Amino acid sequence: MEGKTHQISDKRKVKLVIYEVEDVNEDISLQEIVKTKIGKAVIKYDTPNSTAIYLNASERELKAAKALHKALIEPKLKTQESYDLSNEDASKLYDYFEHIKMSIIMAYTAVECLSNALIPYNYSYTEQGKDGNRMWDFKEIQRWKSTTQKLRQILPRALNMNDPGKFKSYSTFCKLENLRNEIIHTRSILPKEVKEEDRLEYQLLQPRVFNLVASAKSLIKEFHAALPYMPEMPMLYETESIDKIKIKSWSDLAVTRTGEWNNDSKEQ
Repeated sequence: MEGKTHQISDKRKVKLVIYEVEDVNEDISLQEIVKTKIGKAVIKYDTPNSTAIYLNASERELKAAKALHKALIEPKLKTQESYDLSNEDASKLYDYFEHIKMSIIMAYTAVECLSNALIPYNYSYTEQGKDGNRMWDFKEIQRWKSTTQKLRQILPRALNMNDPGKFKSYSTFCKLENLRNEIIHTRSILPKEVKEEDRLEYQLLQPRVFNLVASAKSLIKEFHAALPYMPEMPMLYETESIDKIKIKSWSDLAVTRTGEWNNDSKEQ
């Protein structure tokens, strides 16, 4: 069984579950399926990984933003001239703002989504307050605790891991979080006394904004490296190891083989 791989068609799927079946000396991979009824039809598809969906959307929007920035902004960066953008170029600039804002929001949401996914189901968190101890259950943590609290206070305890605040990408991710919050709570017209460097558009046009977006994926990769195999993690690489579940016989699972069956399938 060594050397086989299970091929995947899209990294946005949830990870395969692979069983090492002793009595037939085979690896058998299973993919979780979603069945959704729409009208009279039933649509079946492989379950998506939510973190991967947000991350992919962020990267797609980032690619579009970079292309517009390169064509419209970069040629002007080294000059000392003043530019009045034409209506056509102004429209392209607005397109840039849309793409980069969506990329930032989706990148941050990917980390937020992963922080929820990694909290063990039924995990509870006790917090000491001025009125005594307060226990937060799984659903309350997801809904009411901030992403920063989940990353730095809850996940280290729940997963017995080091503080993610010490990850190389964490400080940059915090800047991404600040920018995301500004986008969510933005105003079109600001008081005149607000400094130019504090204005959202100024920050979004700086080339360093692309590194802020990239910090989300870097942080997720550091989680990937710091933790043992966890099926909740998105697939980040073209080749990734999957921990097999050893069983003596296929009948131990109490399921029936259905659909296409390929004993020579390759492990991802």
